[in-house]
Amino acid sequence: MFELKITTLTEDTSNQRGLLAEHGLSFLIEYNNHKILFDTGQGPSATANAKMLGIDFKELDFIVLSHGHYDHSGGLYSILRKSGPLDIYAHPNALEQKYKLLPPRSYRATGLPDPVQELKNSGAHFKLNHETTEIIPGLFLTGEIPRLTKYETVNPSHYVERDGSYIPDPMPDDQAMVVETKNGPVIITGCAHAGVVNTLRYGAKICGTDYIYALVGGTHLYEASTEQVDQTIEELKQLKAKKIATCHCTGFKAQMAIYQTFGDDFITNNTGSILHF
Repeated sequence: MFELKITTLTEDTSNQRGLLAEHGLSFLIEYNNHKILFDTGQGPSATANAKMLGIDFKELDFIVLSHGHYDHSGGLYSILRKSGPLDIYAHPNALEQKYKLLPPRSYRATGLPDPVQELKNSGAHFKLNHETTEIIPGLFLTGEIPRLTKYETVNPSHYVERDGSYIPDPMPDDQAMVVETKNGPVIITGCAHAGVVNTLRYGAKICGTDYIYALVGGTHLYEASTEQVDQTIEELKQLKAKKIATCHCTGFKAQMAIYQTFGDDFITNNTGSILHF
């Protein structure tokens, strides 16, 4: 097993001078002599913060998109201009035209802000996966995550456009990264639209365990009921989670509930945070 280092390159909050925060997420993953970018943020923050932190995108081995929403993919074009050509791992549906339904009946674009062909012209080599994929030894992408819980559902306001029609988006493109460490699996999530409990269970299964060591990333609990947050916390306890560094779309109330349960095992994860596992 190898040491895992995660630098939060951009997130919704920042408490370090000179670093930009924006609604979005991007992690630099360093593992087994590889450097991987997991999501790219919404806009300029990832490239600006990389410069401040002394991170050279030319050293990246590849990029992973957790799903196709703009706040996770919007920085891709500017990063490619710094990095040069790179493999981009994503689910095929991440490249679809995505929208959010706004009342009374309008659709706001929420997918990749740059055309796929333009990204390809800029050096993006898309490597698309449906299934669990081991990218390097000990580091996996979940692929499509089984939806097993009854209380975790995709927000019905998410849509995709196909053949000129808007249809509900169940978001099969939502996937996580699973990394084996000496202490157990570390699960890295973008938004966990598939359900954070579903994601954690599947991540543990990929590693052949019934527990996880750490959860890092977004959980989309900001709009969850108190009951769902409580169920999620109970599941984290059942999974024997030792470190929890949630951020982005988790929401203040859910983060406080997790902190009240896990105490010092909860890690405040802001832009610029560096985590070692």
